[in-house]
Amino acid sequence: MNRPVLRHMRFAIIGVVSTVLLTGMVPADPVSAGQRSVAAPDEHRALLDRYCVTCHSEPIVQGTGTAPSPLVSQLRAVGLTLDTLDLDTVGDNAEAWELVVRKLRGGMMPPAGRPRPDPAEERALLTWLETTLDDAAASRPNPGRTASLHRLNRVEYRNAVRDLLALDVHVADLLPADDSSRGFDNMGDALRLSQSLLERYLAAAKTVSRLAVGSPPPAVTSDTYRIATDMQQHDRVERLGFGTRGGTVVSHLFPQDADYDIQVELARARGGRVPHRFEVTVDGDQVELVTLGPGAEPHPGLTGGGLTVRVPVSAGPHDIGVTFYRNSAALVEQVREPFQNPRRGGVAGAIPTVRSVTIAGPYEARGSGDTPSRRQLFVCDPSASSDEAGCAAEILGTLARRAYRRPATDDDINLLVGFYDAARGDGDDFETGIEMALRYLLASPDFLFRLETDPVDAPPSGGYRVGDLELASRLSFFLWSSIPDDALLTVAEAGRLSEPDELERQVRRMIADPKSVALTENFAGQWLQLRNLADPSVRPGDPYSLAFDENLRQSFIRETELFFGSVVREDRSALDLLDADYTYLNERLATHYGIPNVLDSHFRRVALSPDSPRRGILGHGSILTLTSHAIRTSPVLRGKWILNNVLGTPPPDPPPNVPALADRKTQAKTATMRERMRAHRDNPACAACHAMIDPAGFALEHFDAIGRWRDVDESYNQIDASGALPDGTAFDGAAGLRQALTAHPERFVTTVTEKLLTYALGRGIEYYDMPAIRRILRETEADGYPFQSIILGIVRSEPFLMRAAAS
Repeated sequence: MNRPVLRHMRFAIIGVVSTVLLTGMVPADPVSAGQRSVAAPDEHRALLDRYCVTCHSEPIVQGTGTAPSPLVSQLRAVGLTLDTLDLDTVGDNAEAWELVVRKLRGGMMPPAGRPRPDPAEERALLTWLETTLDDAAASRPNPGRTASLHRLNRVEYRNAVRDLLALDVHVADLLPADDSSRGFDNMGDALRLSQSLLERYLAAAKTVSRLAVGSPPPAVTSDTYRIATDMQQHDRVERLGFGTRGGTVVSHLFPQDADYDIQVELARARGGRVPHRFEVTVDGDQVELVTLGPGAEPHPGLTGGGLTVRVPVSAGPHDIGVTFYRNSAALVEQVREPFQNPRRGGVAGAIPTVRSVTIAGPYEARGSGDTPSRRQLFVCDPSASSDEAGCAAEILGTLARRAYRRPATDDDINLLVGFYDAARGDGDDFETGIEMALRYLLASPDFLFRLETDPVDAPPSGGYRVGDLELASRLSFFLWSSIPDDALLTVAEAGRLSEPDELERQVRRMIADPKSVALTENFAGQWLQLRNLADPSVRPGDPYSLAFDENLRQSFIRETELFFGSVVREDRSALDLLDADYTYLNERLATHYGIPNVLDSHFRRVALSPDSPRRGILGHGSILTLTSHAIRTSPVLRGKWILNNVLGTPPPDPPPNVPALADRKTQAKTATMRERMRAHRDNPACAACHAMIDPAGFALEHFDAIGRWRDVDESYNQIDASGALPDGTAFDGAAGLRQALTAHPERFVTTVTEKLLTYALGRGIEYYDMPAIRRILRETEADGYPFQSIILGIVRSEPFLMRAAAS
């Protein structure tokens, strides 16, 4: 593209962004959440005075002192004074009273060790407060305000390109990782656009448009796919044929019809005592078969370090498979059972393995070919030069409608056609002109940002309903992390999406669509923190590293993803996440768990007994490993994870300069984890928080740092897994903890709903959102909290359907 056109593209993008920022990004002040409520019963005031005001009083919270106690410091940080709050005006102080409701509902107050009110009296106060707050919110609703400019994050950009152009790109090579806020990376206020990021988007648009159109790359390129050194290769790999072992399958986008070199780096390929047959496939079809070892025939592409074959491949996405044939029992491949971690010493037998696959090309290119992206992009084919302008307008109008998530205006099409015309004026052909226009579209603010601006007649308070097109975008990015499809966009354009029956129909359809796996990968992956475990640099240290490998890491993540996805797709109760009677296992994971009769590498649903420790996510190796330290378990990390992600009551950050636990053995008998943790609980600065955090973590001590069940700890001490929740509910072990958590189902379901609503809105949950969350719980309680009903409740809620106007 010539410099004037590129400069115009930059100015156009910056100009649109600046206009929306100046006119639509004024932050809204929170709307007061109510008016004077009905008179409060005297017994509620008496209960607060007796059990709460002792600490939450103005002299303590607002007082000054040179050296307040740790408890007083925490009280001052919260700033809640219950002696000055009037129960007759709950709605006027909704933010403070919602904090009280959260602590009471989670059983966090009064704190452990302090006198607690009678449970019936506490429930009566809690019910009265929630009812009063809900009534106040109904009289003066505040749906909250989402960002006017909400940039697509990296995952959303990849999915949008996939659905717009039928093109899968490796987005990590194009764009940097996004900042996270409130546990998710799709928060509107955290997704900023810097000058350097804008340049990355322009470069990404150039790469993606070239791939979509099928333009020849400027030079021969190569991409290398490496296999982790601790990946086992003595069993069949998923997506490869039965009767094979090891290797890998890589999905690669071939830019043109051409010849390509497939270079496979092998380990231990020389000096074997038995022959090994090695296969290369394209989309499952064999393109090369060679024999390694004794009796092997010479092959021109076979060297001591690997194999290189040149094969013709058509343009578009293809699966390249490389694998070994499994030898029969007569040809012994290994002397003893496979050692679970091939990175460490003791690998069973010197069998050859695959280290990496490199794909280089194109050579002798023969054209752009017939790719899925070209079929989706070129909706017309001009038969004569006089037809090109009309066809270009049709192509670009179709693209603009899908990319901008709304009907394309004449100005939209004319702007894109201008880039097409500029390229044709420079002597480029029809397809290059489309590529130039597509390049601008992919960097346009209308594509990169979800735009929500206030209507001219927006009311100053109470909020307004978002339009059907904005609702379609909210819905698709919530459930698919991508743009609306034609069916959803058509309904929205007709103004029917906001109809309750149609809205439910679309939600059910979208959940059933395979693209809803994004809810598992992006929502559950961040809520449950599975992304932390996916980082290959995160691995256990000795002695756990001996039993941990890349297969196990991937199996951990896959189990939890399949499990969460089944709860969503099958519309099971949200409580099944804590206590389901099934999970998903392959042989590697079942062996790790000690569950028999599960063979091969593919995952399948496995029923669990009532007393199985693997019921629910608290028995998953993924959760247990990511909440452990590298060399030992961590009741603090596990307890904090439960408080934050299960109970929805995250503890405060620890004070500075807290010493680490002594992990070295300095006496004849190593202290138990509970004894070592006593050092923190005996410290006044730590005691209050650790009294809440530690018990839930101790309940999981029968699981080691990589999720294996154990009866004694690493020093052969007996494990004490007893404890109590902050509300005093006692338990013993993981099974007892599950029972204690499911005994108050509203706590966990509230947390799930809050996390889902945060993810769906792309903003943090505020006090004025809590009435909507409680309504969802009330509406789903009778049916046992079905997960899809919770999603529907979110989609039907005021925060999702409405938006507060800028003040």
